[in-house]
Amino acid sequence: MNVLTRSFDNARTGVNPQESVLTPQNVGSNLLRKQFSLHVTDDPRIEAQPLYVKGVHTPHGVRDVLYVCTMANNIWAFDGANGQPIWNNPVNLGKPVKPNGTEIDMFGINILWGILSTPAIDEETGIMYVVSWSSDTGHVADAVHRLHARDIKSGAQVHPPLTIETDASAQGKPAVRFIPSHQKQRAGLLLTRVTDGAGHPRKTLFIGCAMTHEEHDPSHGWIIAYDVDQFRRSAAWCTTPNGSGTGIWQAGQGPAADEAGDIYVMTGNYGVEDANNNTVHPAQGDLPDSFVKLHYTPPADAHAMGTLEAVAWFTPFFDADRPRNGDDDFQDYDLGSAGPLPLPGMGLVVGAGKDGVVYVLDQDTHRFGKGSDYKVLRQPPIFFTYFPGFGIDAANVGNLNHLFDGKTHHLHTSPIFWHSPANGPMLFCWGENECLRAWKVAADGTISFVAKSAEVASANVAGKGGMPGGMLALSANGVQPDTGIVWALAPISGDANKHVVEGILRAYDATKLDPVPNADGSPRLKLLWDSRHIPNNRFNHCKFCPPVIADGRVFAPTYDGRIDVYTLVRRADAGPVPTNAKCVDMPGI
Repeated sequence: MNVLTRSFDNARTGVNPQESVLTPQNVGSNLLRKQFSLHVTDDPRIEAQPLYVKGVHTPHGVRDVLYVCTMANNIWAFDGANGQPIWNNPVNLGKPVKPNGTEIDMFGINILWGILSTPAIDEETGIMYVVSWSSDTGHVADAVHRLHARDIKSGAQVHPPLTIETDASAQGKPAVRFIPSHQKQRAGLLLTRVTDGAGHPRKTLFIGCAMTHEEHDPSHGWIIAYDVDQFRRSAAWCTTPNGSGTGIWQAGQGPAADEAGDIYVMTGNYGVEDANNNTVHPAQGDLPDSFVKLHYTPPADAHAMGTLEAVAWFTPFFDADRPRNGDDDFQDYDLGSAGPLPLPGMGLVVGAGKDGVVYVLDQDTHRFGKGSDYKVLRQPPIFFTYFPGFGIDAANVGNLNHLFDGKTHHLHTSPIFWHSPANGPMLFCWGENECLRAWKVAADGTISFVAKSAEVASANVAGKGGMPGGMLALSANGVQPDTGIVWALAPISGDANKHVVEGILRAYDATKLDPVPNADGSPRLKLLWDSRHIPNNRFNHCKFCPPVIADGRVFAPTYDGRIDVYTLVRRADAGPVPTNAKCVDMPGI
């Protein structure tokens, strides 16, 4: 299966449904080994998810190619089967930004800032679209964002790069501007096909932007649309035309598209504060901490502009109504720490942010609504990444202004959504300082708990921090039973936001449970394998990047300037499931 975008598809389900080699039986037999590593020599802090394309006609013949974009603004191409470089040199997209200490990153663990977001590849044309952040001087003040179109066979330039710039008008106010030195473009790119008024399909790329700083800063969150057939900007939408802040970052997850082509994002904190540094209520037209549904209308002709407008939104809380002081700064609990997930075939949209609380909305614009009325939800909000105890109503935001166990349980990126052949629609999530959790989704939108893992991300970390939880992907062989595996990259211990910490790759059975329950009596997800089974196999955790599973291989990005590639040492023999992988059916499904 080709992997052309972040999390496998435009809905961001996180699922590769065409994996026939890796199964719970052979992975649980401890047959998975690290075959080799792909090394990049420019910057160890890989941030963009790698992409994978089969059967590329390269200068060295037909190859299955893994593309790795780095913070040094380079695109690397490797043979996915043996790790050999495809191009003589990586393709450079300009001098990356080199900050002065913590000028961009609060904790200074990144070295350079170049390609931060996951690109998108057009399979039909063989073009990769990628956004670079560069500066001729290396200084942040001189930084610019550029959109590039590159041929995936040779890396050659298809179009001259476009400098990303735009503005948006607000009622009775001067237009607000995209400020390249203050914008952080972390969210993965979204490439869709939208039909214009004449019935012609238009390929459009959507770029989501956040900021380097949230408060006391004039910058804004943005979605900017580019008509890639004409390779020009075609529309833009600003999250805060009357204020500031409210970025779209989603821990690297891209904007999501539903089956009708409408776009969904989750926004972050408001940036306007009063004299006491408390966040104020947003001005009318600004949409912080919101689920937002956007509708795009392509340009009518080659000289016109299209439109991108918010047609529905849901704002579960306002920062101004939450305390800044206490056991945490709850005015910094942006909903946009993760991305929304429109569930294919179900007409629903789900998402959770730093509160670890999941909201279920209807994709229908009128039912989605415009406001903060919880009556539009398909079910009352529930605790998703953790369980604080019985009788605590997650619909009461006041109940969320407390760390029940002294830890944060933010969700980052987005959940996994899978149509399990045995168990029906399911969600998987892994919040920080917590376990992997499995849920089932009913047709009416009701989400109910199934099981959790025994393993905890950032176990034994001191204090309340412990980012980012587990970065997830799922592989399965279509509707074949007992083929689903949940793959997770997570920090073993420590806070990967503040420090470079050791990571681990784990594989869980997505269908059957461990016969032994968890210590608290809850059903336990079956751990099939982890990367520590391999002697001396160590790597530093890649903060917001999920693993990529394709053609019997697991590509695991690291913060060590390499992608580790895992494959089976041999195919498992036919026969009974090995003793160490015996499972039981999930109860109650």
